[in-house]
Amino acid sequence: MAEIEIGTKQKLFCNCCKNETHHELKLSHTCEHEEIGHDEDGRPIPCFLWTNKYRFWVCCGCDTATLEDAWTASWQIDKEGNYIWESLYYPKRKHADHDTKNFQKLSRKLSGIYKEIIECFNASLKISCAIGLRALLEGVCADKGITTGNLENKIDQLTTHLPPNIVESLHSFRFMGNVAAHELQAPNREDLKLAIEVIEDLLNFLYELDYKAQQLKKRK
Repeated sequence: MAEIEIGTKQKLFCNCCKNETHHELKLSHTCEHEEIGHDEDGRPIPCFLWTNKYRFWVCCGCDTATLEDAWTASWQIDKEGNYIWESLYYPKRKHADHDTKNFQKLSRKLSGIYKEIIECFNASLKISCAIGLRALLEGVCADKGITTGNLENKIDQLTTHLPPNIVESLHSFRFMGNVAAHELQAPNREDLKLAIEVIEDLLNFLYELDYKAQQLKKRK
């Protein structure tokens, strides 16, 4: 990676602007350190060299700042002989994050589980996210007075509150949570995102629509 000069502008995702914007490099610092191993006689020998480049970027739109930690090692070389660099950005880029929705009529307990689900998803804790989705579904059942039987039975009893086709689709949450909890198998990110969107629609249907309708009625 060629050295980037101070004042260079580069497009990065900005958490504040919520889009890729031009960022200007204000500061840069490079450090290197050797990884030391030992030979057969126990004498220290250099194994490989780590290189880190820390860059301080400022968004040209909103003036917020981002720290880039770029690193490579002497063994990270491609077929053309160029170093392979990787980067992390602080604060973490949020372009793939799922925003937390605000459910005003949701109980504190259910709201806490929902927020933990979103935090797990954004932190790529897929197994925890899947188990959380299953726990939230169980919590919704309990909140609606459905407490008898296993989760499969409880979901079936939600037909008193939801259309049958939606209830049928909710069984996928049960399977997803079972696989995550008992087989430690993580669902893929796309499936989790879809599951979160479904549970948000469920929470909106069960807790928010009537409240919002009443608020609209009062305003009229």
